[in-house]
Amino acid sequence: MSEAIPQRSAFVTGATGCIGSALTFQLAAEGWRVVALVRDVRRASFLNSLPNVELVEGELADADNLVTAMRDCRTVFHLAAKVHAAPGATAEQFERDNVIGTRNIVAAAQENRVERFVYFSTVAVYGDRDEPADETTLPAPTTDYGRSKLEAERIAMGSELKTTVLRWPVVYGERDRGNVAKLIEAIRRNRYFIVGDGQNLKSVVAVENVVDAALLVASDEREIGQTFIVTDARAYSQLEIAMTIAELLGKRRPIKLPRWPMLMAGKAADVMENMIGLKLPISSDQVRKLSSNTVFQAAKIERELGFIPRVALRDGLANELKQH
Repeated sequence: MSEAIPQRSAFVTGATGCIGSALTFQLAAEGWRVVALVRDVRRASFLNSLPNVELVEGELADADNLVTAMRDCRTVFHLAAKVHAAPGATAEQFERDNVIGTRNIVAAAQENRVERFVYFSTVAVYGDRDEPADETTLPAPTTDYGRSKLEAERIAMGSELKTTVLRWPVVYGERDRGNVAKLIEAIRRNRYFIVGDGQNLKSVVAVENVVDAALLVASDEREIGQTFIVTDARAYSQLEIAMTIAELLGKRRPIKLPRWPMLMAGKAADVMENMIGLKLPISSDQVRKLSSNTVFQAAKIERELGFIPRVALRDGLANELKQH
């Protein structure tokens, strides 16, 4: 690779998303040259003011364009994906975007002799589980999304690239459009309730912590070929998350509803939904997920790299609320 290529030059996919945009902002702030792959440059206009950031419009399916756009980049941060919350997404769409798309990105990176490849995955590869999981836990995805992300991990790890995989739980922060954004809106409208006593634990992660971890592993040769879970410093209870949002919004405390009656109501809603074909505001799956533990342990990245999550729940949520 030519010495004329900037040492800190990055290709970022999914640059308009919550994590991708935060990463692009941070890279620009630290003086990196960034090529940001976006599907629509008009929707990425908020990145135009950043120094040394070039927006390239394209799709993961366009293999030739990826090779050209990635030229002269030393590091690839691959975030673009069909996400689990995509309405009506099919197994074929997850396969196309997450598996084939990753295969195309990896091929382009190999052709350009990229030096470091960071793949952004998800704890969905572990499937639904009540017990805590870490990097030694055997993946067992239960959704098309989780299966596609696990296969994409294997493609990246099986390549000749110097790859590191990051898995994270629910992400929150500025430009979030996922589960926490929906939770905020429900609490704002007084349409959220605590299922059970609210003491069940949830692992989540502030977007700033994900970005810090990505930059850390991209610069550490020791961790090539490794997989890391990234979370906030601790898990939070369902009640703590909801109460923190309510306090920041100046809203009333969410009410508590007993778990078993809510499960019965959810199951009844499932039957009604199947009968009438309409999406109802409650389901047994929603009740189960709200009231279950979802805990992931991130001790490995803390132990091996000294990573310390710098943003905690209240500050991260306050940053997210700036956009609402």
